[in-house]
Amino acid sequence: MSERLRRLAVELYQRGLDAITPEILMQRALRLEGKRLAVRFLDRDEHVALHSEGRIALLAVGKAAAPMAAEAHRLLGGAIAEGLVVTKAGFSMEGLPFPVRETGHPVPDESGIAAAETVRRMVEPLGVRDLLLVLVSGGASALLPAPREGITLEEKQRLIDTMLRTEMDIHEINRVRKAISRFKGGGLAALAHPARVLGLYLSDVPGDALSSIGSGPTVPEPVDAAEVAGLLRRKGIWEQTPPSIRELLQSGGAAKDFGRLSQPPINGLIGANIHLLRTMQQAAEEEGFFTRIAEEPTTGLNAVALPRLLHRWVDFCAEPQLDGGGLCFISGGETLVEVTGNGLGGRCQELAALMMPRLDGRTAFLAAGSDGNDGPNDAAGGVVDRESWQRIQDEGIPYDALLKDNDTYHLLERSGNLIKVPPTRNNVMDVHLFLRKS
Repeated sequence: MSERLRRLAVELYQRGLDAITPEILMQRALRLEGKRLAVRFLDRDEHVALHSEGRIALLAVGKAAAPMAAEAHRLLGGAIAEGLVVTKAGFSMEGLPFPVRETGHPVPDESGIAAAETVRRMVEPLGVRDLLLVLVSGGASALLPAPREGITLEEKQRLIDTMLRTEMDIHEINRVRKAISRFKGGGLAALAHPARVLGLYLSDVPGDALSSIGSGPTVPEPVDAAEVAGLLRRKGIWEQTPPSIRELLQSGGAAKDFGRLSQPPINGLIGANIHLLRTMQQAAEEEGFFTRIAEEPTTGLNAVALPRLLHRWVDFCAEPQLDGGGLCFISGGETLVEVTGNGLGGRCQELAALMMPRLDGRTAFLAAGSDGNDGPNDAAGGVVDRESWQRIQDEGIPYDALLKDNDTYHLLERSGNLIKVPPTRNNVMDVHLFLRKS
């Protein structure tokens, strides 16, 4: 039963992903109605008039950029005059109607700088009758770097790498990114002035704040340089921050000018983690399970998030009305890894490895990224049970040493518990799944 339960957990994860592809979400969100675009956001509908003498320029950036752009082209046809896709290496697709730039993630690289320059050349000439359609998904912050004047790519890389190794959540990291970037925090919308800007966002952040998704390139947000500097100090990395960035924050040069925007950008959410959780819930119910979705996202360091997640599962199992049936508990979110070693892994792989010895003989646990890529490796996450822990013991796999070295990839690989799927070209955070058969 144990192996079958692990396989079913992976099947439910895959069925959930198949039901919320970027193409499906775009079909729900965008259509052309004569001389206007009809846009259905999660919280409202909008209609955007198209000028007969104007053009539509499209920029898609993020891990879901390729399928979002392809579907926008199919939906709008010849209405799009030019476009550009910026995505992670391996996340492109055949037959795209627009040029593609594959750039570095999670640390930006030279190809990202070149892509940002291409974006600048496409966006700056847009006029008041034109529309810039921006499709943003997870990963966009790293994939399209445009450092402020005086900051080199190498300096930005050093700071990003330091932040990724520090106990900082994605909102904190993106606050810093917005302060040192020309495009983030609404900078792209300012660059496109006087053109109108329409931003469709696919959320990969807890809370689904537009300003944090891809660092909000079309979401104008004033920079509080003193607050950002204070954040770096509180995290203990101010002295490690390159001097050019410290000077920018202390001099007030991080401010952005949104005063000239004649019309505010129209921005909204078209997809989020809850879509994945609900589709997985439906699939589990079709298999006969009693199901529950966690009310709050699972966030924070894995060492702290794990007992909270396990407590929710135990409480769910203890509900008397659920006696006698299979149980399925689903959580979403994005946790953190405290990096102290030099191994290979990711947050989902670590969460699965930590959960392994805590499971009883009837339960399987899955933790996986919706993008199919958990950290700088080819695994999406891990799926474990009590047999997995027994295999660790029987084969003498050095569990504690591999955990200490942050080498959860090889830990799970040796125990046969890695999840590997092709890149999903999607990104709506992670999923955590408990399954128990009656």
